[in-house]
Amino acid sequence: MGRPDFHGISDQRRAAFKRLRDAEVLYAVKLTKQSERLRGLHARGAMYLAGYAVECKLKAIAMEVYRCRTLAQLAEKLKIDEQEVYTHGLEGLAKRLPMWPNLRRGKIWEDFSKVVLWRPSWRYDPEDWMNQKAATFLRAVRNVYDWLERQY
Repeated sequence: MGRPDFHGISDQRRAAFKRLRDAEVLYAVKLTKQSERLRGLHARGAMYLAGYAVECKLKAIAMEVYRCRTLAQLAEKLKIDEQEVYTHGLEGLAKRLPMWPNLRRGKIWEDFSKVVLWRPSWRYDPEDWMNQKAATFLRAVRNVYDWLERQY
């Protein structure tokens, strides 16, 4: 089974930026009174996309730190199965980076602890989410994303 073409550092960096922007735009959509009941669906989609932004950002940083041009090279460098590099565990990715101790000790840890609750399986959950929960999650994602951006 072949891997997608979007596995380089610049692909991951651009995808991270775009997914975060997508999430923020989707969440900011102004709904009419008539479609107020759909607001939770927008919140769900925004949270789902925001999690991917952090995943892509962490993968780009890992490729940069380990001087790899692709995710396949990253898997080889980390001595892990190539499948593992395509998983979605945010904490597992972050633990492999030199900034992990700073992340754990820093003020950003509270936000990161919220962000690591993200799961790609959210795309299958048909339930609406409360706007406050989405706002809190998206704020945490933005803080983590900006912190990661300052690190690398």
